[in-house]
Amino acid sequence: MSLKCPFYNQACILKSQANLPEFKAEHDCKSHIQACSFFIKEKIKQIKVDTKIKIIIKQVNNVYLVQADGLVYPNNNLLHIDDPLLNKMTLNQAQAKCDNIIKNPVKMGYPYSFHVPSNWKIKQKHFINAVIAGASRLVNEADVASAMKKTILYADEIGLQSLLFMPCDNGTHDISLTSLSQLSSIFTICQKHDFKNLKTIFICMTDEESEQAFIEYYNRIFGSKNEPGNEINVAVNS
Repeated sequence: MSLKCPFYNQACILKSQANLPEFKAEHDCKSHIQACSFFIKEKIKQIKVDTKIKIIIKQVNNVYLVQADGLVYPNNNLLHIDDPLLNKMTLNQAQAKCDNIIKNPVKMGYPYSFHVPSNWKIKQKHFINAVIAGASRLVNEADVASAMKKTILYADEIGLQSLLFMPCDNGTHDISLTSLSQLSSIFTICQKHDFKNLKTIFICMTDEESEQAFIEYYNRIFGSKNEPGNEINVAVNS
């Protein structure tokens, strides 16, 4: 149940007594305590930076509907697909594809891929497993960095123009450490490699906390000057 604020009468009666930042002063909680202006945080916006590869960080409802040539799925060394939504959208066929790969040795920190069948409902054309954890699914940051770099180089080599990453935390690792590791790896490879095909890297997630963590570290790593009015969008098919 939503709690109502006793200090709200068509507007907040306390704001006139407080020196609030503009975004807080303009915010209207509509009497809902959980939306109180005194506690809300301003969303961080991704700055625009001139890089070899365009990097877009965005919260979306369904990452598998983002238009990109390649999907990078963070996985363990057993290539276990444990996302019910992904299984549904791949007609429960993704695991069989991964099982064929692990008939040969799978190395930590490496990408393993296959072409996406035309009857699957995901919008990406190439499925890439990024091995960033062992069987326990506990994330190893060194393997995250390795998998990121190797996957980006591999995608460019096979002719992909766009690549979709998800947070490589596996639901077990600190999202700040995860975003720092992934973005540092992207920054390093963008500094050193001359790309022939790859033009865009998407980093997409379904929750705001992860989006904000990635944007914060992107802004720190890739630039320090915020340019207002530069909205970054992702094409998603519903």
